Amino acid sequence: MFLNKSVTILLFTIMLLSACLKEVSKPKVEEPNNSINSIGDLTVPTNFDWENSREVNFEVTITDTRFGEAFHSISIYDENPLAGGKLIGKGAASISASFKTKLNIANTYSRLFISKISPDQSEISKYVDISNNNIVIPLGFTEQVGKKSMGKSGSPDCTTNCTNSVNSNNSNIQVGVNDVICVTGNNITIGITATGGTVKICGLNVTVQNANLSGSAQLIITNSGSATLTNFRMIGALTNFENWGVATITNSFTPEGNITNNGTLNFSNNVTLNNQSTTTNNGSFNLTQNLTVDGGSIFENNSSLIVSGNLQVNATDLLINSCYLLVRGNFTVIGDAQNYSYIRVNNTTSVNNGSELGLYSGAMFRTKDLNVVGLIKGYTSTSIVKVLNNTNISSTGIVTNFIQYCDLNGIETNNGTFSSGAVLGCSLYIPVSSCNIEGNSTVSTSTTDTDNDGINDNLEDYPTDPTKAFNNFYPSSAGIATVAFEDLWPFKGDYDLNDLVMGYRYNVITNASNVVVQVKGKFTLFATGGALKLGFGVEFPLVKEKAQNVIGGTLENGQTNTVVTIFSNSRTAMQNWNTDMNQPSSDSVDFNISFDVSNGPTLRDFGLNEYNPFIWNNNAGYGRGYEIHLPGKRPTSLADASKFGTGSDNTSVAENRFYVAKNTKLPWAINIPIRFDYPTEKTDIISTYLKFGNWVQSNSTTYNDWYTNQKGYRNSSKFYKRNK
Repeated sequence: MFLNKSVTILLFTIMLLSACLKEVSKPKVEEPNNSINSIGDLTVPTNFDWENSREVNFEVTITDTRFGEAFHSISIYDENPLAGGKLIGKGAASISASFKTKLNIANTYSRLFISKISPDQSEISKYVDISNNNIVIPLGFTEQVGKKSMGKSGSPDCTTNCTNSVNSNNSNIQVGVNDVICVTGNNITIGITATGGTVKICGLNVTVQNANLSGSAQLIITNSGSATLTNFRMIGALTNFENWGVATITNSFTPEGNITNNGTLNFSNNVTLNNQSTTTNNGSFNLTQNLTVDGGSIFENNSSLIVSGNLQVNATDLLINSCYLLVRGNFTVIGDAQNYSYIRVNNTTSVNNGSELGLYSGAMFRTKDLNVVGLIKGYTSTSIVKVLNNTNISSTGIVTNFIQYCDLNGIETNNGTFSSGAVLGCSLYIPVSSCNIEGNSTVSTSTTDTDNDGINDNLEDYPTDPTKAFNNFYPSSAGIATVAFEDLWPFKGDYDLNDLVMGYRYNVITNASNVVVQVKGKFTLFATGGALKLGFGVEFPLVKEKAQNVIGGTLENGQTNTVVTIFSNSRTAMQNWNTDMNQPSSDSVDFNISFDVSNGPTLRDFGLNEYNPFIWNNNAGYGRGYEIHLPGKRPTSLADASKFGTGSDNTSVAENRFYVAKNTKLPWAINIPIRFDYPTEKTDIISTYLKFGNWVQSNSTTYNDWYTNQKGYRNSSKFYKRNK
């Protein structure tokens, strides 16, 4: 039998003065640099949900068709693992079955890191923006195959739109703005002066002794033609040279216009790109001497580029390699170079001060020697820099982000900086492809599936257990979330949020079909800041009959859902309060629970979050019905609904409103997705976390990092210093 309301109020008044040993009056607090000086000053917006996290639905689809219906493993991290990121969710997906999950993500995160590992252990990974709460991510194969336009349709011809045709020797072909000259003769010699218009060479073995392009003139060698140009000049930014066949340029070449190669283009002398020109190679581009990218120019290689001499990219210039690039001499980067696939340098590479060598999405850069004075940076997913001989990284040199740096005989000189996930190593697997003829490392391509669950052993976490496949974590594989309670419900407390402070981490284990089969929880009791005998438990979104083999806790009877209680008396669970630095302290106490799930829900339905943790007041006259939950969380089946709306409580089952106070809208508990530094005894949270009030009053539009930011956001003298 519960006491009547007046007696209840009297008892709680006594408890405020003695049982909890806490003062009713607010302690004097330091002004936290804003107008919100104590919890009593706080104005809580209507419908504020007190959440520091949000639910995000993920669906990962597979567009990589190399392995048919075989499964790929999908992993979601809070950051790139090379930068210290920790696993959150994991599962399987194929081209016909996507991986779906529902994660609870801290509001401080704007992106997550996604990885797909295929049956051959090749990996594609990238950052994913989480600005909305429903994310669909297609993942394919990262191989850069180039355009390889040789032999493809699209080449101009000499059968149409010709204003004049040439089929014999002619050393003085004049080309005007409106002319289209079609050269159809084989084994002939010509000379061209073009101030505009177009010359198309369709004949074989055409020798062009002089070719002077200016104005808007363009020279096209079609896919049926071949030519040798012995004195070729392109004067002006509007000139254009396009090759679909086979062409050789023998003179030193300094074009000012644009070049597009879709066939085979050979140079027997030096080439210097100039005048902000753009060169695009979709075929085979070969130089017997040197290539210099200069004058604000861009060279984009989508197929095969071979430089037998030296390659230099000057300041304000850009080299983009999306397929195969071989430099037999030296490679000097003074401007910027971007590698999306494979670059091999047989001699020395120098990355100069102020320049950047960028590697993207599993690219490979191999060189004999490497001097780093500028920046080497990896983007999107891990790439490898491989040095066969000597490395010299100067004091201004930086290797950063998604880079695995492999020096086969060890780095000789390193005075620079490795940062943000760049690591030393040679193990990164990069498969051989049409662009990367070398690849890196080897992996087992075994299709062994020991437990016959459809997931290859090298892709799952439980290769010998057919009932289990993947681990999924909240908040992450190494993270700890915290739930902190006030214990005087339905009456208002002092808001130091330390009456019971519980850290926790969940591992939700799924099978090959991404169905939940087991739940594990690790709980760490940090504080029990009061004399009340508090119980602690968690309700899971699973009907009770589906939970089996409960270990480490008690599966409560009389419940509709699965409710596992950890302890029923906080005063025996932890001897001391751990909230007053002047009082004795206790070590934190760990609890581990697990239970199996029969005919369970999918991971998408079960979710990864705090679920429904709660405490109850187990003192005489109260008991199991006095549940205290996070705001918005429903009570369990054993809660005493008659206490809703009494005291300060404003719970209304009919209006779907739970565990917030009348008028103030304050909660009795809060969930924080990290290990929480809680206030000392009698210190309300406003005076400890100086932006907490701003976060609340802005309706969580500002200061979402109120609990993580240590630069002016907290008064550390107000925190309890934990033993462990």
